[in-house]
Amino acid sequence: MYEIKAYVREVMAEHVVDALAKVQGVASIAVVSLNEFGHLVGDESPLEKVKMVKLEVDVATETVADEVVDIIVRTSRTRDGHPGDGKVLVSRLVRAVRIEDGAANESALQPTSS
Repeated sequence: MYEIKAYVREVMAEHVVDALAKVQGVASIAVVSLNEFGHLVGDESPLEKVKMVKLEVDVATETVADEVVDIIVRTSRTRDGHPGDGKVLVSRLVRAVRIEDGAANESALQPTSS
């Protein structure tokens, strides 16, 4: 089981979500608005505010995680790629439990049939 967190430009978020919605194995996507601060590449100046969002996607298999990462990178990169396009972080999940019915681990990350 994997958790994918992606920090992407706010203007690219809708494109990314639309692409991820087509992936078999993605049951939900959390989109969190945030105020991110970062340096320009190689710059020692104070942190600058950047309009970003954080996407969180939990999936059951490594294959789906790899597909999700590829889609996020491809759909969130500006034309030739620029500093500030964001980053993707992938973590292994130790346990998952769906509150609705108590389904655990991989089953908890699948859509419910209701």
